[in-house]
Amino acid sequence: MNSSVFTFNEKNCTSCYSCVRKCPVKAIKVTKESIYPEVINERCIGCGSCIMACSFNAIIVSSSIETVKSLIKSNNKVAAICDPSIAGEFEDITDYRKFVKMIRKIGFDYVTEVAFGVDLVANRQAIITNDKSGKYYLTSHCPVMNLYVEKYATELVENITRTVSPASATAVALRNIYGDDLKIVNISPCLGAKKDINRHTNSAKIDAVLSFKELRKIFKELNIREEAVEYSDFDLPLGYKGSLYPIPEGFVEACGLSTSLVDGSFISAQGAVDAIDAVKQFSEYGNKFNKNFNLYFCEGCIVGPGSSDEGQKFIRHNLVTEYVKKRISNFDKKTWESNIRRFSNIPSIKCNYNIDSQSLPVPTEQEMEDAYEKLGKATSGRHTDCHACGYGTCKGLAEAIAQGIATEDMCFTHTQTGNRIFHDQLQSTTKELISTQEENTHLKDNINLQQIKNVEISKALSIMVHSLKIGVAIIDHNMKIADSNTSFIEILGDEAKEIDEIIPGLVGANINSLVPKSISSQIEFLLKSEEGLISKDIEFSGRLVSASIFSLIPNKNVCIMIRNLYDHEEKPQEIINRVTEVIQQNLRQVQEIGFILGEGASNTEKMLNTIIKLTKNEG
Repeated sequence: MNSSVFTFNEKNCTSCYSCVRKCPVKAIKVTKESIYPEVINERCIGCGSCIMACSFNAIIVSSSIETVKSLIKSNNKVAAICDPSIAGEFEDITDYRKFVKMIRKIGFDYVTEVAFGVDLVANRQAIITNDKSGKYYLTSHCPVMNLYVEKYATELVENITRTVSPASATAVALRNIYGDDLKIVNISPCLGAKKDINRHTNSAKIDAVLSFKELRKIFKELNIREEAVEYSDFDLPLGYKGSLYPIPEGFVEACGLSTSLVDGSFISAQGAVDAIDAVKQFSEYGNKFNKNFNLYFCEGCIVGPGSSDEGQKFIRHNLVTEYVKKRISNFDKKTWESNIRRFSNIPSIKCNYNIDSQSLPVPTEQEMEDAYEKLGKATSGRHTDCHACGYGTCKGLAEAIAQGIATEDMCFTHTQTGNRIFHDQLQSTTKELISTQEENTHLKDNINLQQIKNVEISKALSIMVHSLKIGVAIIDHNMKIADSNTSFIEILGDEAKEIDEIIPGLVGANINSLVPKSISSQIEFLLKSEEGLISKDIEFSGRLVSASIFSLIPNKNVCIMIRNLYDHEEKPQEIINRVTEVIQQNLRQVQEIGFILGEGASNTEKMLNTIIKLTKNEG
């Protein structure tokens, strides 16, 4: 019975939650897993409130157009039964007989009005109402209210009049006249009829429900226009005052009962708020009522959600009453009474309504406290009750959160507080980021100046290396020569001289292939350790030389100085001290800049991570 009627078009949905706020039974849930709402089909009563609340056309109503086309193309006879409110829907059609012909041109074999079905239901309602048994009833002609009672007021299921809806009653009569294999298409403004379509499997079955909007689409698609058709009247059986059914008081009049406030036996409740409130009051204070309730979820069928949006209630009200006046002015009441007697006692006119409870579990006290915590109402603000979330009270929203059909983001005050906190944090972080950017810009300028100084120092060091008479070479962390002077090449011998002719200064040459293993191993050791200076006397190229090796930049560069032990023109220690002083001074400056740069980069990274975190939390 619970056919799916509504789905969401995520491309159009803005997650404004208007549909959630408007749904009278909270059959639309919102979860953290998706930013889009989702219809809970089992809880839905097909009222269409969500459709009327959505300004973005994000809710799609299941279409019956293709189903109707398939039925017409089949070998079965197909009848269209029209809700009486159709007289108010098509105010642009001057004569209802042309309207009947337009429907026939779609391909229907029979076209009749649901008014006769209303008369059948009203007749049974009148009999039950007049039995003076002391039991009072809820009318069964509104599919939406029937579903509401079955799902949310299950204690009153026994109080629903055990009669099918007017459309189903019409289907019973038609199948008794035209054959059991007749297919029935109900043309109605009620989307609840789409939801309720699978209730019956006997002669009361409805095969498809076509909304007024869908009917207009078919007329446009097939280019069916009033000016192009002739007159045609409804097929039998014809209804009487059942044509007043779209107007709430009209059903009571169709019952042939008094509508007097003093003598009447009905209280009419129309509109979502009043109809649901009437059921609640009837349930709670039933002993205080001695009347039946005539329930319409909509404010009459003339404004059902399947109607065109541009229609106006009271104009439609007037069109329906004027139409009925014309219809019954020369009405064959004897034939009508005969048909009422003929079809009133058919078993399939009667039906049972069943409990389909959709009440959600009541949250525990701890679950409620957790929900309030999510709403930022752990200690206060639990009775703001601004109604913006659609749950009426903060407690109602907290219950829905605990039940898993709502989220804290639906709370306006919670969202606004979160937005303000996010805004303040973002502003503070932005200021810090701007300050850090300024520091980084200043630091970048300093680095550029230092780079210029480094180039100058490198040039000065190179000049100094090449001006020394003892052999000097700078070795990088890859054991490659970064620079060397002529004396160093002379000491290394002929092989080094040949390389120097191709690569001046031996730049890029591997030191391992040019010096003894005892020297290269010491160079490699200094590159990996914190040792400052290694001195060693070795025999090299037939000469006794003194090799001094020391670290310039730890783990980066090593300097090797080689001199003939009998050469006293240069003092190695003094040279080492001068070179080391120059390098260490440069290194300190580089380290200081690196520390500042690293600290600035760290602060920037922290702030950027904060912004990312804030943005994720806000999302």
